[in-house]
Amino acid sequence: MILGWGTSLANLAVTAVAHGVLVPQAEYYSEATTSQIGLLLFALYYAGFFAVSFLSGLVLRSISTAMLGFFCAYIVGLLLTALILDLPAITGFLSQTVEANLATGIIFTAFFPFALIVGLMGALLGAAPADL
Repeated sequence: MILGWGTSLANLAVTAVAHGVLVPQAEYYSEATTSQIGLLLFALYYAGFFAVSFLSGLVLRSISTAMLGFFCAYIVGLLLTALILDLPAITGFLSQTVEANLATGIIFTAFFPFALIVGLMGALLGAAPADL
């Protein structure tokens, strides 16, 4: 369950980065974050993050398990996203320094702070009905 949850979070983040939605300072370089479609994609990223966390919390059926599961899935998602964004440096297409700076900024933008809050709220709201 946790591995699938983390993989889904990483998939959402990498897809949003590939579409130019979560690139840091993207508003200076492209229309991806300033147009109506860009704002819709931005909202859909967080809605997807919430939906995956909500459904996972619903399946786990316990607030304490959902909290622990979310943080473990969050770490799995971070690691998978870092691995995917590090592939150009691993294969030698980019220099290690350039790629490390880019990947750090992108991962920070994709997973912190809004995604952490949205995902945590989704997991808690998903697990709450089972605990009542």
